[in-house]
Amino acid sequence: MPNELLSVIQKKQAIERGLSDYMNATVLERVLNYWEQEYGDQPSFVLNRFLSEICNTDELRFYRKEMLRKVLSEMSAVEKQVLLEIKPKLEPEELISIDIADAFFGLVDAVTLTVTATDLNDFNDEVKQQLQDMGLAIETSVKINDAAFIEVLPLTLYAQVITIIYECYCEFYGPAKADQVYARAKMQIKTKYPDVDLHQLL
Repeated sequence: MPNELLSVIQKKQAIERGLSDYMNATVLERVLNYWEQEYGDQPSFVLNRFLSEICNTDELRFYRKEMLRKVLSEMSAVEKQVLLEIKPKLEPEELISIDIADAFFGLVDAVTLTVTATDLNDFNDEVKQQLQDMGLAIETSVKINDAAFIEVLPLTLYAQVITIIYECYCEFYGPAKADQVYARAKMQIKTKYPDVDLHQLL
């Protein structure tokens, strides 16, 4: 889902709804102001880093994954509504792009190829479990960088899936390496698919 569909205000409101059950109004307002200053113009996959920074108590750290899923769910709901509003203005061929699908597959594959052989099965299982926890219907019998897994995913879920993969990568290897791997994969995709707007994937 293209992040530019949402304004900073819309994303901030989605984050507010996603976090409101986990902190009081005063803390929430401070957290939202911090997000707006530091992350307002960043792609959705940095939400995991943002939550890692604000979850500074044992209780918040315990609920961090749940908080991420809630925030992503709120953002997805807003994005779907925005897309429904603009959909009649778009031609069908503009809504579905083979290049975007290929770029998505390339990005997922590039990230997955950096997972060590000993971690690969656990990494795949963890990503698929988190996607299922979010209520996504996925192909569970193949690896996440297999064409059979990718082809059943609608375009509107690409950014959400990439964010989950990023979160799992952080869990396995830490945010620093995750950022490095994603930045390198992003450059590879940008070079190979120059006409694809990467905001539709990140």
